Amino acid sequence: MDVEVFSASGAGFWLDGKIPNKASKFCNDSREVMPRDCFVAFVTETGDGHDFLRNAMEKGASCAVVSKADHSISLPQFVCEDTSAALEKFARFARAKFCGTTIAITGSFGKTTTKEILKLLLGVKNNATFENKNGKIGIPMTLAALVDSENFAIIEVGIDAPGTVDGYIDMIMPNIAIVTGIGKIHIGGMVSEEAIACEKCKLPAYAVKNGGFGILAEECARFECFRTLGNGCIGISRGGKEHGYEIDDVGGQYNITLAFDGQSFKFALPNSMSRGTAKNFILACVCAMKLGVSVELVRERILQWRPAKWRGEIIVSGNKTYFADCYNANPIAMADSLEHFDRLFPNCGRMFVIGALKTSEIGASVDDENEKIFQNLPIRNNDTVVIVGENSPRLRKNIKSNDVIAVQTTANAMKYVKNFSGVVYLKGHRSYELEKLLP
Repeated sequence: MDVEVFSASGAGFWLDGKIPNKASKFCNDSREVMPRDCFVAFVTETGDGHDFLRNAMEKGASCAVVSKADHSISLPQFVCEDTSAALEKFARFARAKFCGTTIAITGSFGKTTTKEILKLLLGVKNNATFENKNGKIGIPMTLAALVDSENFAIIEVGIDAPGTVDGYIDMIMPNIAIVTGIGKIHIGGMVSEEAIACEKCKLPAYAVKNGGFGILAEECARFECFRTLGNGCIGISRGGKEHGYEIDDVGGQYNITLAFDGQSFKFALPNSMSRGTAKNFILACVCAMKLGVSVELVRERILQWRPAKWRGEIIVSGNKTYFADCYNANPIAMADSLEHFDRLFPNCGRMFVIGALKTSEIGASVDDENEKIFQNLPIRNNDTVVIVGENSPRLRKNIKSNDVIAVQTTANAMKYVKNFSGVVYLKGHRSYELEKLLP
């Protein structure tokens, strides 16, 4: 990361003229600071990051962005009026001077997985959103740390309220925008799926208007806002002749036949990929090939893909195997995850630990969505189901099995998991913290 961006942005000054030689990335949690990170001290309603400057220094931070200078420590400090505003200035300055191609990825599901696949296919090492930090802090952090030596930048964009994109779009200035799909997620803040679609559509619309293009999952065509984008976008559809796909399950492994610019190509995917992830691959593959990555290189690189932490990760410990897909949940991701788990582990003792979907994510249809999930669980003989959540006692009636346990919290589920031998499936809303059930 170029620390010259700090002063050049006009956001503040270096305390006592002390400037670090280099910083690796931004971090706003002193507990997660790695050597050479730049610690950003935010002041929020719940805490003041300045209280942890010394902690950040002791963990190896190379510098800090502050609004209150601390003369008692030797850590180089960039002093500004407001750290959030300064970070945004860094981001705008760094993005404006970045000469590579910037790709924005949005959608109701699959954003992080698509980003990680595209990062792999393009050979991006630094210029990509860290984990799923895709909001008002994560986006400027990623942009401000852009490395000019890389040809591409991949920015994941999360949306949870009307107008969210307006605050990001001139900062990101995407040349390409990928939309992974539209679903009932964050619908409480967005009112309807149509509102979600219109908000996310702003990114490909910007790219098209400024000489770039969009890549749209096939179900985006349900919404008029995407249909009106016209020829500036590549719509991916099953069976499409110009840009289309077919997915075949061959011996538990998905093979893709991809139509690309009228030609046909075949790809074998790792068996650790679900059907939904295979669709994410298709979007990323089209983008990579449009940017000049050869078919041969795509085939080589995709075989290196592995699930990210808690996103379909398989962990073996003692007499249990954990299928940890507990980073988050929504109706579409839940259905895909359950199908994938059932395909990988069809003939063994299994325990499903599932956190019920929440109104804050799904909105008024949450009861219907939960009922669909539990009615359609791929239950086999001797499977055990543990439902976590306030409504778990009511939801258990939807499961066609006698071995169903309803608990209020993840802590209540611990004893059942500990006493179980076999394969444990973990999936639920982030707030359940189901990872606490892992060894």
